[in-house]
Amino acid sequence: MFFIFSQVATCTEKPKVFIVGVEALDYYPLFSFDYQNTVTPSFARELLTNFFHAKGYAFRFLPLPIKRFNRWYIERNIDFKFPDNVRWRDDEKVKLNITYSEPIIFLTAGTYVLKNNKNISRDDVKKLGTMTGFYPTLWIDKVQNKEVELVESPATMSIIKHLIHQNVDATNIDRSVINHNLVLLNSSAEVVLNPNIINEPYAYHFSSIQYPEVIKEFNRYLVQNKKMVSDLKKKYKINKD
Repeated sequence: MFFIFSQVATCTEKPKVFIVGVEALDYYPLFSFDYQNTVTPSFARELLTNFFHAKGYAFRFLPLPIKRFNRWYIERNIDFKFPDNVRWRDDEKVKLNITYSEPIIFLTAGTYVLKNNKNISRDDVKKLGTMTGFYPTLWIDKVQNKEVELVESPATMSIIKHLIHQNVDATNIDRSVINHNLVLLNSSAEVVLNPNIINEPYAYHFSSIQYPEVIKEFNRYLVQNKKMVSDLKKKYKINKD
């Protein structure tokens, strides 16, 4: 946890400590948080920490269960959420006035397979390896029609092992996360983005309901610190297909 006391607080005021809701899982190198809030370096932790430090804001990360992702603002009264994207909202009946930052990092929502399966079709995928609680945007129709079975795990390494051993046909976890786990496993397996199955670009955003002005500050910070952000992406070997 990091606590930075606001420069604008007086000696008689307790500074506001911003609560940043994050997913309680290891999705390194993009982010890595657990319920004990172990200080594990990652792209997200370093970028957001740098921002709050620069602004002199007190804050702490609050790891939360991903299965309640769309309820965090309502149930946990958090100030910010990371990562966030409007495409993940599946409870549109609950109208929330969320302000999203400019894109922080661009990723690819796609289907990753072993190289020798790069030509399989969408209909050939019967088992999809994914993180427990992830919203499989591009596979919702197949999952609802029981044409695709989700093989879920809270551990990225478990998903990659399933893919290598062909217990699943494909996975939708991120390219950088896949590459990191292949290195940890000392595996020579080649995992590629299947070009025959629809894929979409998307981005990670920082979001808030109560503090749109801080989101505006964050946007300016991204513009003013482009090289730092670029260097962090290189540091954490974040790839984009």
